[in-house]
This record gives sequence, C-alpha cells and structure tokens, in this order.
Amino acid sequence: MSLINWIFDIYQHSRIENAHSEASAARAELASMRANGGGAGDVDMARLEQALGSLALATKTFQRMLVEKGVCTHEEFSALMHQIDLEDGRRDGQAPLP
Repeated sequence: MSLINWIFDIYQHSRIENAHSEASAARAELASMRANGGGAGDVDMARLEQALGSLALATKTFQRMLVEKGVCTHEEFSALMHQIDLEDGRRDGQAPLP
C-alpha cells in the first residue's frame, strides 16, 4: 500500500469515526429530551431540530463515504434502506426508535 493510500485510509477512518460520534451525540440528545418529560409541551424544538440535523448529517456522510469508497452504489444503499423500512410492516421512511 502506498503512502498516499495509507494517508487516505486514515482520513476516511477519521471521517467514519466522526460520523459515528455525531450520530451517537444526536441519539443521546434525543434520549435526554425524552427523559426530561417527553410531553409535546416539554420538548425544546430548537434542540430537537439540532439533534435531527446532526443525525441527518452523520447519515448522509456515512452513505456518501460508502458510495465513494465503492462499498456499495447509491441504488444498493437505497434498496437496502427501503427493505429495512419495511421491517416494521410500514413503508413510512422511518425506523422504530429503540
């Protein structure tokens, strides 16, 4: 493996780790919001939108990285996403939260 490839792999791994960290932070933020009441009146919409935005960014980064690294195509990713969407019996573009 050449030095350039090695450096690129390190860079890609750091991007993957950042995406994982951002997704974990968004999940923790959502869990915190739920633990602090969970009622519609108790939800801080700005914090919720920020958490969802962070999660969306991490997801898009992860998808783009998989496609750019040749792990899968955009079509394969989309097909699997739709398959997973149907696992709960509904095609609603969401996965049930744990």
